[in-house]
Amino acid sequence: MTESFTTSDKDRFRKLLLLAAESPFEGERAAALAAAERLAGRLSMTLEEAARASVEPEPEPQVRRRGRGAPEPEDWGGPRGWQRDPAWMHATAAGYAYEASAAASRARQRHRDKVEATQRREEEERRRAQALRRPGLRNPRRLAPRDFARTLILQTGFSLREIADITGLTQHEVIGLKLKLRG
Repeated sequence: MTESFTTSDKDRFRKLLLLAAESPFEGERAAALAAAERLAGRLSMTLEEAARASVEPEPEPQVRRRGRGAPEPEDWGGPRGWQRDPAWMHATAAGYAYEASAAASRARQRHRDKVEATQRREEEERRRAQALRRPGLRNPRRLAPRDFARTLILQTGFSLREIADITGLTQHEVIGLKLKLRG
C-alpha cells in the first residue's frame, strides 16, 4: 500500500534528516536515520527519493507596494517575476533536495565510520588476545601449559579438545599427558 507524502510527513522527514545530520549524540543520529528510513519505506521510497519528494517550493513572498526609496523588484535577489518562474522554483527545490540528500549521505557515512571503528577495535582485541596465547608472551604467574593441562585433566570433566583449546596445546599432547597420568 503506497501512501501519499503529506505535508506533515514531509516536515517530519526533513526534521529527522536534519537531526540525523547534526545531532551531537550518536544514538540520537542513528535513531533519527532509522526513523527516516522507516518513513520512506512506509511510502515505498528509498531515502533519496523521499528526500527529493519532501522538498516543497518556497511560498511566494508578499509583494509590497513600492513606496519612496523601496527597492526595485530586480534588487530583491532575482529578475522581475522570478518567484513564478518554474525553472527558478525547480532549481530552488533541487537545492533543498540536495541538502536533504546530503544530510542523509553524511549520516550514512558516520554510520559506516562507526562500524569500521568497531571492527578495527574488535580486530585489535582479537590480536591482543591471540598475542597473549603465544608461548613467548606468557604471564610469569600463569602455569605452564603442560602443568595447567595436567591440573585440568585431574580436577575437571572437560573433554580433551576443550583442554587443548584452553591451554594452547595440541590434542595429541593432551592425550599423551592423560595416558601418562594413568600409569
